[in-house]
Amino acid sequence: MLAAAPPSVYESYKVRHEERYRNSYKAMSEMMTTNTLVKIKEAPPYSIELETPVLLNSLARASPDKKTGSYTFKEKQPTEMKQNLANVKAIEETLKVSRSTAGVGVDQGAFSALSSWEL
Repeated sequence: MLAAAPPSVYESYKVRHEERYRNSYKAMSEMMTTNTLVKIKEAPPYSIELETPVLLNSLARASPDKKTGSYTFKEKQPTEMKQNLANVKAIEETLKVSRSTAGVGVDQGAFSALSSWEL
């Protein structure tokens, strides 16, 4: 994928990758030296009142809490997913042009027939 990218995009990626690497190396080093690699939690990141709405909502997301350094759920969670319709027109055009009936299929056969196959 990166080989197909223009050189300017690749250079930008390298800069971002180096920054992420340094940040992760620093965080891992701090965790190893302070013996905080595993953080034991005493309670879930939601209150008892939010337990059912959070567990039944597949769109619920925790966000970082800068005060505690942990994650928490906000009381108001999204209930509907935003639809991304950016590619609909391109797909419609492709399907109009394509007259092929080719598709994806599965070949089935008996295992006993495998011995007669030439590999």
